[in-house]
Amino acid sequence: MHERSAMRVAVITPYYREPLDVLRACHESVARQTHPCRHYMVADGYPVPVISTWPVEHLQLPRPHNDVGNAARCIGAMAAAGDGVDAVAFLDADNWYHDDHVGSLVALHQRTGALVCTSGRNIHRADGSVLIAGGEAGDGETHTDTSCLWIHRRAFEVLSLWTAMPPALGAIGDRVIWAAIMARKIPRAHSGRSTMAYRSQYAAHYITCGETPPENAKTSESLISAFRLWEELPAATKTLILRGYEASQPPA
Repeated sequence: MHERSAMRVAVITPYYREPLDVLRACHESVARQTHPCRHYMVADGYPVPVISTWPVEHLQLPRPHNDVGNAARCIGAMAAAGDGVDAVAFLDADNWYHDDHVGSLVALHQRTGALVCTSGRNIHRADGSVLIAGGEAGDGETHTDTSCLWIHRRAFEVLSLWTAMPPALGAIGDRVIWAAIMARKIPRAHSGRSTMAYRSQYAAHYITCGETPPENAKTSESLISAFRLWEELPAATKTLILRGYEASQPPA
């Protein structure tokens, strides 16, 4: 128990115009973690003054970056790395953690030695009620939502990728990060437990459950556009993003 408590973990949350009650729910879920965490909340151009009174590191960027929070996420993670944390986890502002989320990933790391640990997610409606019972446990191979990621210091090389990728790839940023983790063969482990609550904005989740999507629900168009852009990138650019070096100059 002492070893587990000694690991310093930061949770990074970029935010952008979310309602205060949503931001509070996000932060309170971090505060309830069974493994103590340091919460970094990063305003992407629209800071909420009251957050500065909460027990968080409140970073405030002067303008929005229009990249689905990637720049804010990266800056928060880099700030935490500079503060000497042992690992970072991520939590989007409209999501929340189950109380043992971080603790379960710390335990997974200590049991396996994996430098990237992941969980599954439960799918909730915009009002917070459960949409998909049992959620999406995932397999730790094909895709991992950003808010399910836990990254050890020895794998911090991937943190800069959130700003290295073109902003237009923001909609599939989690897939780009995951592809880079796979390409670099970073040791990873998956808990198989859905310990993150995902507030879905995607129409597909509602349609799958036989429900009418909310009026402002997202469609797959942004994903398709981002995937198309990724496919059109030069091979050298993809290699640089995924592996961190030029295709013609592999690491020694």
